[in-house]
Amino acid sequence: MKNKKFISKILTVCITGILLVSAAGCSDSSSDNKNVDKSTQTLAVKSNDSNKSTSQESKSPIQLEQAVVIKHIDGDTVYVKLENGQDVKVRFIGVNTPESTTEHEQYGEEASNYTKSRLLGKTVYLEKDIGDTDKYGRLLRYVWLSPPTEINESEIINKMFNAMLAVNGYAQQMTIQPNVKYADYFKKFCAEARENNKGLWSINSNGTTRGDSIKRTAGSASNIKSSSTSSGTDSSGESSTSLEHGLIKGNINSKGEKIYHMPGDKYYDKTNPEAWFNTEKEAQAAGYRKSKI
Repeated sequence: MKNKKFISKILTVCITGILLVSAAGCSDSSSDNKNVDKSTQTLAVKSNDSNKSTSQESKSPIQLEQAVVIKHIDGDTVYVKLENGQDVKVRFIGVNTPESTTEHEQYGEEASNYTKSRLLGKTVYLEKDIGDTDKYGRLLRYVWLSPPTEINESEIINKMFNAMLAVNGYAQQMTIQPNVKYADYFKKFCAEARENNKGLWSINSNGTTRGDSIKRTAGSASNIKSSSTSSGTDSSGESSTSLEHGLIKGNINSKGEKIYHMPGDKYYDKTNPEAWFNTEKEAQAAGYRKSKI
């Protein structure tokens, strides 16, 4: 009988020990799970912070307005629908494509078709310069196909449509104050396209456009003057005057001097303008001097 009681006590002690060890194991496991949960949460927070950081890094350095191109007019003009639902006409800054609507200039159709194929129905991102609209009420904008991550030549060539027109020979440079943010880039792109006989430059090394529908007879100052009041209708059916900018041509001569030419000057019609001005004072303020010829 004594042996049975002794054995019973031993079994009781053993069972109690096993239960205590098991309880301790569960407690450790629970602690480990809590630690794992905390670790997972920490990683998740770090991941979220990383995503936020990446998002901030990829944010465009310039202010852009998203829009969808809903109608094509010609090489340098389209209609877009803004995010607020408004339909507006947009004129590309810094470049001028040959006419293909009220007047047909060489390479105008090619430029118009290029713009249509690249932009119609697409989402674009509009960048404003100093001036907001021209005298016809058109928004003046740089048109980006996707937001740039930084502003450099590579981003401009590959993402800004204004620049693509210049690079591929579909447009000549047209600089009108005060919208000159990318003027130096456009000048370089057009010069390179000209050197490589791209697009319109393969037809005429002096270019194929003299501005927006400027109708005149070469060498005739009176015809040039009258063109500023002529009117026509673009493909949208809207009435518009023919001249968008001044008649004074600014150019850089072979010596690197900034010269401006008045209508009627000997080389006026042979001059490929780097810039247009409304008055001599405006040209002089931009650093140009009057041609001595």
